[in-house]
Amino acid sequence: MYKSDNFTQAELIYEQLLPNIEKPSTALFLKLAFLKEKKGDFLKTLYYLNKAYQQDPNEKILSKLNEIAQLHELKGYELNDFNFLILFYKQYSGFLIGIMLLLSIYIFFVLFTKRYKNRFIPIGQKIFLLIYIIGIGILLNLPDKYHQGIINRDGVLLRAEPSAVAPVVLMIDRGHRLNLIGGNDIWKRVYWDDKFLYLKESDIWLVE
Repeated sequence: MYKSDNFTQAELIYEQLLPNIEKPSTALFLKLAFLKEKKGDFLKTLYYLNKAYQQDPNEKILSKLNEIAQLHELKGYELNDFNFLILFYKQYSGFLIGIMLLLSIYIFFVLFTKRYKNRFIPIGQKIFLLIYIIGIGILLNLPDKYHQGIINRDGVLLRAEPSAVAPVVLMIDRGHRLNLIGGNDIWKRVYWDDKFLYLKESDIWLVE
């Protein structure tokens, strides 16, 4: 149906199948993004493009995301320093963690050898190893703490604290992409305009 340009039926079938697929492919997300774009649904187009980009971060998908974001004057899609570091981590996390683990084993072996031979071990080296191991732990837990999401409706309130009575700092509309770092119950902590703010979980679609 997709190949025969029966887009409406193809979209319906794909979306029915999606919840039952344990690991949807990048191709499936791209097809859904194309179908949503044909309908003029820019919000779902961005959502599925982001899902595809999380699995396969490449220049072509990024270019399409930026194109739609600029057309609708949306923020959060620019490749700033923070997003670049996250993207770099996603692409090379396995390699980086592997290298760091090997280095930590080597450092531990050197310190153990010194200890075994009753050589003096400066306190600085012990502190460095401890900090190094803590850093590896943070990197391993980063994917559980960090996500990206798309605002799914207009008039979403960003508050100073995770509470319905907390002061409203600003209000944003659908389509903007935010970085989420942790949260509290039904509230998500987001990084927006160089500030940590909170919004309701129901106001945002996670893209990973």
